[in-house]
Amino acid sequence: MRTIDVDRHYIFSDSGLKSAATIWQQSSALGIDTEFIRVDTFHPRPALIQVSNGLQCWLIDILEINDFSPLHEIITAPHIIKIVHAAGEDMEVFDRLLGVLPEPLFDTQIGAAFCGHGASIGYSKLVQAVQEVEISKDQCRSDWLARPLTDEQQHYACLDVLYLPALFTHLNNELHRLQRTDWAAEENIRQIARYRDQRDASYNLERVTNAWRLDETERKRLWHLVLGRDALAREYNKPRNHIAKDFALFEMARRPPKHITELSNMEGLRSSGIRQFGNNLIQLAQNVPQDLLYPPLVEPLSKQENEHLKKLRAVTEQIATSHHVPPEVLVRKLELEQLVRQYFLQRDTEKIIMPVRFNGWRHAVIAQALHDEIASWN
Repeated sequence: MRTIDVDRHYIFSDSGLKSAATIWQQSSALGIDTEFIRVDTFHPRPALIQVSNGLQCWLIDILEINDFSPLHEIITAPHIIKIVHAAGEDMEVFDRLLGVLPEPLFDTQIGAAFCGHGASIGYSKLVQAVQEVEISKDQCRSDWLARPLTDEQQHYACLDVLYLPALFTHLNNELHRLQRTDWAAEENIRQIARYRDQRDASYNLERVTNAWRLDETERKRLWHLVLGRDALAREYNKPRNHIAKDFALFEMARRPPKHITELSNMEGLRSSGIRQFGNNLIQLAQNVPQDLLYPPLVEPLSKQENEHLKKLRAVTEQIATSHHVPPEVLVRKLELEQLVRQYFLQRDTEKIIMPVRFNGWRHAVIAQALHDEIASWN
C-alpha cells in the first residue's frame, strides 16, 4: 500500500489552537473526526480531535489544551458545514468536551446511503469507492490516550479526516443530481435532535430479551434494576455490562436475590462487579417502589400479524429498489410493526397514524404507499 502524503499540523497549545481556528474560519466546510477510548467506561474518554479542509490536517491534542473556546466557535459557526462520517459517538465527544454539537452537520454515511452506497458504509470503503484510495486500518485499535503518539498513529488519524471534504463535494453533487439534497439535510437535523433526546435517556426496556414474558410485578422490578444500573453506570463511569448484563437483570427480576452469595452463581455478572455493586443490585431488586411506572412492553407479533408485516416489507422493498436505496433507510422495522399493531388494534384504516418521521420527505416517497396497502386489508 502506497504512502499517502499529508500536510499535517500537531496542535498542543492554546495559542496553536487559536491560530488554527483563524484559518478554519475562512472555510465553508471542514471535515472533523475524533479519537477516543471506550473500553471500560460509560462515557468515551476523548484523546484527539482531527480537522481537515481537504488540503491540510490538524491534530488537536486535547490532553494538552486548556482553552477550547476557539474550537467551540468553529463547531457552532453557522457558515461552516461540519463534515463527519457516522457522527453518533463523535457527537457525544463534542457534547461532553465542549457542551455543544457540530452544526450545521453533514454526515457522509447518511449522504452515501441516499446515493446508493448502502445503509451504513464505513469511511474507508466509501473513500475507496469514491476516491479510489485504500486506507489502512492498522491503527484503528490504538491506545489514543498514550503519549507521545507515534508517527503511524498521527498519519492514520489524518487520513481518517483528510478525505471528508472531497466526499462531501462528491456526495453533495450526487444528492443534487438525484434531487435528494433535502433528504440528507432532514436526516442530519434529525440525527442531532435524536442525540439530544436520547443522551440522558434510560436504557430501553424492550432491549432486554423476553422482558415481555414477565408479569407485572417482575416487569416493575426489572425496570427498577435497569434504572439503578444506569445510575450506577453514570456515577462510576462504568459500562452497563460491567455492572450486570441484561439477562442477569432479567433473572433478578424473576428471582430477586437476598444475599450476595446468590449472585456468584448467576450468569452475566463479573466477580469484580459483584464485589463493587452486588449489594446495590440486591437493594434494587428487594426495594421496588409500589408506585413505580414502567414503560409498556409488547408481545412479539402473532403469525397473522407477521403475514401483514411481510406485505408492508414488500411495499417498502419495491419502493427502495426503485429509488436505489436500502429499505432500512426508508423505514425502520419497528415502524412497520407499529403500523401493523395499530391496524389489528382498531381495524380502522382511517385512524392509522403514520410515524412522526414520515412528515418530511418520506411522506411523498413511502407514506402513501404504505397507507394504501393497509387500506387494502379491509
